[in-house]
Amino acid sequence: MRNKFILSLLGAVWLGTSLASLAPLPSASASQSSDLKAQAVQARKALAKKYPHEHIYSIRTADLNNDKKYESFMLTETGNFFLYNSKGYLIPIATEILSNEGFENPTLQVFAVSPTEKQIATFHSFGPSNTWTKVYRLQGGTLVKTLDVMGDQGVEIDSKGRIHQHWKKYREWEVGGWYPVEAVYTWNAAKHKYTGTGMIP
Repeated sequence: MRNKFILSLLGAVWLGTSLASLAPLPSASASQSSDLKAQAVQARKALAKKYPHEHIYSIRTADLNNDKKYESFMLTETGNFFLYNSKGYLIPIATEILSNEGFENPTLQVFAVSPTEKQIATFHSFGPSNTWTKVYRLQGGTLVKTLDVMGDQGVEIDSKGRIHQHWKKYREWEVGGWYPVEAVYTWNAAKHKYTGTGMIP
């Protein structure tokens, strides 16, 4: 009985050691998630300190230029748009990102335009059915506008990073009415600008 107990104990010790050695190490994604959350917290603190009367409506945190460092982007209830960059600087970017009453609230969207770059877009809506979209890329520690479009039938970004502007093309006044058309904007990484195809206003 004593020998069986010792063997069981040794087996338990061996099993515990083996399981411990097989336990996965913390993944890089877990570390990145922690860094992302920390960046967002610092962004909120920086805004509250410098602009105590501003209240964040929406915040996004991402690595736009693939340098393994995060930036945070904040829309406030007053319609102001801020960047908190990876060096800890809070930079006002735009104002009046506001939707008319009764329309969808302003939103932020981060999307990839190439394997090594993401950009960020703001969306806000106004009557009768318009969506105004402004797109920015990170450059020199701040955000630079790359596209500014309004779609009176909406604007959307597809999974390939192409921006679709839906709008109304009105017929000659003798005929009257309108028909839906679309312009598509694709990022040209070599020229650092968007190229439009389709029906461009």
